[in-house]
Amino acid sequence: MSSAFSTLREQITETRKKTMEQLCGITLHGDLQERYVDWRLPLPLSRKRQQRLDIIRNAGVLFIHVPKNAGTAISKELYGCSMRHESIRYYQRHAPDVVRTMPSFALWRDPVERFLSSYDFIRNGGGSHVSLHPGFAEHYADLTTLDRMIEYVDGTTSIYQLDHVLRPQHWYLTDRHGDIAVKMLFDLRALLEIRNLTPNQPH
Repeated sequence: MSSAFSTLREQITETRKKTMEQLCGITLHGDLQERYVDWRLPLPLSRKRQQRLDIIRNAGVLFIHVPKNAGTAISKELYGCSMRHESIRYYQRHAPDVVRTMPSFALWRDPVERFLSSYDFIRNGGGSHVSLHPGFAEHYADLTTLDRMIEYVDGTTSIYQLDHVLRPQHWYLTDRHGDIAVKMLFDLRALLEIRNLTPNQPH
């Protein structure tokens, strides 16, 4: 009996999750928080999200992880784990003290190089650390050439129709007025400079 109730509870949770995704026009459930930030609506953070904010506070530096910009290694070095691809607006909403008082930085990559890397990621169904979300894999199945991929990206009406790897870099780094809100921005080729930000971390 308990097994049946457990299964029913899981089905209800999954149905509620899918309904919220459809209502908010998102594919990735993690985008729900970003959507609510866009709308300036309150949405309590889960325990895991609160824990990630505590990790950032303990590290003393905020790293905005733009996808396909070699951020996984930096995130693990700073925080001991890989962080989600949250925008600076997310942190302004949920951790304004972090944005206000701590150094913040991100990596910037040549857009053409990044797009080509993203294209390879999608065509391969993901990378060594993460797989392409099934919802996006279905949408992208017919995008077998660079031209088709460019046309698809150009034709989207919502940023949330794009997997993280296809979203423009500025989406992660700007406030709601479109201004760069991280305090330091490094070219991907200047990784050595970033080590000066973490003198207490092993390199």
